[in-house]
Amino acid sequence: MNSKQKIAIISPPILIGVMYPVFQLLSGAFGGSVIGWYLGLVLYWLIWCTAFPLWIVGKESIRKVIRPQRLNIRVFLLVLFPLIGASLYKLIPGMGYQKPSLWIFLLYVSTSFGNGFFEEVLWRGVYMELFPDSILFRIVWPSIWFALWHYAPGSVSSNANVLGLMIGSGLFGFYLSFLAKKTGTIWWSIVAHAIGAIIMIA
Repeated sequence: MNSKQKIAIISPPILIGVMYPVFQLLSGAFGGSVIGWYLGLVLYWLIWCTAFPLWIVGKESIRKVIRPQRLNIRVFLLVLFPLIGASLYKLIPGMGYQKPSLWIFLLYVSTSFGNGFFEEVLWRGVYMELFPDSILFRIVWPSIWFALWHYAPGSVSSNANVLGLMIGSGLFGFYLSFLAKKTGTIWWSIVAHAIGAIIMIA
């Protein structure tokens, strides 16, 4: 195992350990409003989902794992499955998003696209590139930590069922890793993640 693989294995608990207090501080600084939560996500996207992947696997590797792939019936069905799951997830009590204004709704929509792209680069793309032949470190490890990561932003969200968010994210993460493995790209996991998130907030 090389040094970058070791760093990728130990980075998820460090990410959570760093980002949890960041979310708490930003939430406190903005009086518990959605602004603190959103700024926490922006920092997470910039540092952990952009700078870290660029450093650990490089720009060319990220381009390679994102490359678009033609949509065929098999890929369509693979992408459709998590979207149906996202629709059913909304039926769980306490999983809805309160949208008191159009501005908050638009903020949530932007997080759907942000998370769809940036989280897939980190949680699927990095591990797909560094561990192409390991089910444990390509699929299982990042999916578990993807679930646990959601405790940090969920802890400052006034309308989040944090345990449900973590369980749902973990299951979604496993499926998105499977989708990336089956298609050989994170392109369709980005699409499924973004559209699934929009379904959940709509």
